[in-house]
Amino acid sequence: MLNELKNRIFARPKCPLEGWKSVLKITFMKIPFLKSILLAFLLACFGIVAVAQADVDSPYSLFGIGQVNNRSMNTRLKGMGGVANAMYGGGLINAENPASYAKIDSLAFLFDAGLYFKTSTFSTSNLSEKANNASFDHVTMCFGLTPWWKTAIGVKPFSTSGYTMLIDDVEPGIGKTTTRFKGKGGLNRVFWGNAFKIGKHFALGANAYYVFGNSQAETSLYFPDSAYYIGSRRSVDVMVRSFMFDYGVLFNTNVGDDMQIGVGLTYTQKINLKGEQTLFIRSFEEDVDTEVEYLIDTISYGVSEMKTTMPQGFGVGVSLQKGSDWAVGADFNWTQWSQFARQGKTDNLQNSWMTSVGAEFTPRHTSISGYFSRVTYRFGGFYEQGFINLPGNDGLDHSINKVGVTAGMSLPLPRTLSKVNMALEIGQYGTREGGLIQERYAKVNVGISVFERWFMKRKYK
Repeated sequence: MLNELKNRIFARPKCPLEGWKSVLKITFMKIPFLKSILLAFLLACFGIVAVAQADVDSPYSLFGIGQVNNRSMNTRLKGMGGVANAMYGGGLINAENPASYAKIDSLAFLFDAGLYFKTSTFSTSNLSEKANNASFDHVTMCFGLTPWWKTAIGVKPFSTSGYTMLIDDVEPGIGKTTTRFKGKGGLNRVFWGNAFKIGKHFALGANAYYVFGNSQAETSLYFPDSAYYIGSRRSVDVMVRSFMFDYGVLFNTNVGDDMQIGVGLTYTQKINLKGEQTLFIRSFEEDVDTEVEYLIDTISYGVSEMKTTMPQGFGVGVSLQKGSDWAVGADFNWTQWSQFARQGKTDNLQNSWMTSVGAEFTPRHTSISGYFSRVTYRFGGFYEQGFINLPGNDGLDHSINKVGVTAGMSLPLPRTLSKVNMALEIGQYGTREGGLIQERYAKVNVGISVFERWFMKRKYK
């Protein structure tokens, strides 16, 4: 009794901050979580800078706004032929259908980043040339604000342009002329997406994009056989700063033992991208021996507002999946590129469409001893009728289409739900008929998906 009274009298008073100290201690014990957040932040900052770099692309990027990145940016879905409209899951960030955000785990923080390597062979009926490039692909994050409201942010490329083409001709009384077309640059998109769960089976979502980027296109005319004619060059620099929007609907329901079917719809809104255009026309002479150009005069210079009309598009998809064991999906997308116009002038583009199918399976996702039994394997394919239709030297019009097959896998990281994703795409773009150019390529995508738990209450004894 005396000892108990003594302990009460001389007991150290309880500090009101001790509760917060315990919380901080528990929080910082969760080292993998903090490392993942730091990694996400650093890679996001790097991605915003790196994604703005345009790669060497295709001669067909001369048309429209360049090569449009209209397929799924997620490395996992790339391995499945690019299917995305009806794909969803607790650890998947699928920005192609923003309604899919509603299906992520309410306690999860998701981060996804990727890059790619590409090797191409461009060929005509009698010439060929190889090209290689690599670039950052995307950075995205997604998490829940409430059990029925999820949000996502990220940055990804929208279009790229990179080409140099020479066309030789002979003019009577002048001799040989050479026209050079050269372009580079591209557009990128930072997006903020939100999805809302409507009841048990429906979800609605929308992405708001801030589109930014710069592109340069120049046309130069040379007279290599004449000393009486001087060359001229027309340069157009375009800077875009504007907004775009797309929307999605997702329906899913159980159809059997641990099996679900999903149907997704997407819509991209027709919109005018606004920016600034600088037009610069100059005359010059070229030293034949040194190939050094000397500026002679500025013929025209002007800066004006620029408006590019981007077309509307629709997409539909269906998926069937059984838990974490397997999933299959199919998509159809259509875009009204005939609506495309720059400064009110159309580019004579045609409407495009694309169909894709894909599947994935995991032999035994609960396996403890067999690592490769927990690896997810994927395969798929796609066909796209492009928005470019060109006349060939055979007198016929040729649609510039793309076809490809894909494969991929996800490698689980130890003691975590995070994964390393890889995808391989082998395809063909364009045609050699009519003297046109065909690209055959192999593309490797590598990405990392970080899956961490948020807002979990842990009990300590």
